[in-house]
Amino acid sequence: MKTNSLFIIITLLLASVFSGRAQQANNSSLTQISTAPISHAEKITFHSKILDEKRVMNIYLPESFHDASEDHTYPIIMISGSHGVKFFQMISGVVKHLSSVTRMPEAIVISFDEEKHYAPNVYTNGMWGSTEELEFNADPDQFVKHLKEELFPYLKKQYRANGYRMIIGVSGSSVFPLHTFAKEPDLFRAHITVASADMIGMGYQPNTTFIDAFEESFIKNPNRKGQLYLGIASSDLKGKKQQYQNNLDELKKRLAPFQSKNLMLKVETIPNEEHYDCIIKAMLSSIEMIFPIEEWSPKFRDIIKQPGNALENIDAFHQKLSTMYGFPILPKAERWNSVNSLRFIGGKLLKDGRIKESIEVFKRRVEYHPKSPWAYNSLSEALEKDNQLKAAIEAQQKAVELAKEYDNQYVSEYQKQLSKLKDKLEK
Repeated sequence: MKTNSLFIIITLLLASVFSGRAQQANNSSLTQISTAPISHAEKITFHSKILDEKRVMNIYLPESFHDASEDHTYPIIMISGSHGVKFFQMISGVVKHLSSVTRMPEAIVISFDEEKHYAPNVYTNGMWGSTEELEFNADPDQFVKHLKEELFPYLKKQYRANGYRMIIGVSGSSVFPLHTFAKEPDLFRAHITVASADMIGMGYQPNTTFIDAFEESFIKNPNRKGQLYLGIASSDLKGKKQQYQNNLDELKKRLAPFQSKNLMLKVETIPNEEHYDCIIKAMLSSIEMIFPIEEWSPKFRDIIKQPGNALENIDAFHQKLSTMYGFPILPKAERWNSVNSLRFIGGKLLKDGRIKESIEVFKRRVEYHPKSPWAYNSLSEALEKDNQLKAAIEAQQKAVELAKEYDNQYVSEYQKQLSKLKDKLEK
C-alpha cells in the first residue's frame, strides 16, 4: 500500500508539472506548429577488412553535392583522432561558409567516432613532465593502408572525392598528422596542426623529434611537396613552457632551407587564446595560407572585361587555378548575392548586350546544375533575346518540368513565360 501511495503521489506531482508547462505554452503568444531537425551531415558505419573492425565516420557534404553535375569533385578534409568528433561541426561550418563565398573550394569533411588513436607510440622527451612515452598501441601503417585502399577509394566512388586531401590534428590528435607529414608525404597535400608545439618536440626514439623526421624527409626527397600549418595559443607558452617556444623556433629554422615552391610553412602564436579555444582563428589562418585570396577568389566583372570571349576568360582563370592545386576547379554556377558566379555574370552579359556570350554562360550553368529550373529559365530568356524562339521554348519547357519536380513555387510563373514564348512564335 505504501508503494502504491507513493506512486500515486509522484504521478500527481508529474501531472501537475506538465499541466503547468502546458498552461504556460497555451498562455504564450507564440504557438508552436511543428519541429524538424536540420541535417548538416551523415554518420556512416562500415567494416574495414584491413583493420578488422567496425568504423563509424561522420561526413559533411557540400550543399551543392546533390544538385551539381558529375563534373564536380571535392577535396577531402579529414579531422584526426578522437578530437575529430569534437570539432567536426565547427570545422564543417567554417568550410561551408568560406566555400560559399569562394574563399576555398567546396570540400568533404570527415571525422571518426573513436577512442583509439591510430598513431605511432612516441617518446615525450620531457614535454609532458614525467611521462616518458605516449602509447597509442595502434598500427599507423595499417591505418594508412586502410585510408589508401579502402576509405579514399570509397569516397571517390560514392561522393566524387578527388585526390586533394587535407588533415587536421588538434593537441594529442596531431601525432598522426605529424607522422604522415614525415613518413607519408603524398597521403595529404596539407597538414594543419593546432595546439601541438609540444608534439613536434616528441619523436619515434628517445632524444629524437618530429622536427628531425621532417628535416630527414626533405633531405632524402628535396622535391617532395608539403603544406604545414602549426598554430598555438599564447596561453600555451606561459610559465615554464619555454621548451614549447624552442620547438617552434627550431621547426622554423630547420625547415627554412626547404621553403620554396615545394614547401609552404606557417608557424604562429595566436594571441589572447587558450589551448582549445584558438582553433577557429587557427582554421581561418591556415585556410588563408593554403587558399590565399589573391590567388583564389575570382572577380568575374574584371575577367569579362579582358579581351576575348567571356566564358573562355572565366575558364582560363579556373584552369590556371586547377593546375596550381592539382584538381579540377570549376566556375561557381550559383552564389548567393554575388556577381562572381555564372548565374549573375550571365545576367550582366545579357544586360550589357553581349547576348551570344550570355547564352554560352547560361548553357554552362545548365550543364553544371542540370536539375535547376532557374538555370533553364535564364537560358530561355537569353535565347529569346537572340530570337532563337524554338530553342527558348525548349529551355522553358525544361524549366517547367524541373520546377514541377523540384520547386513548385515557380511553376505557374514559368508556365506563363512558356505561353508567351509560344504566342510570340506563332505571331
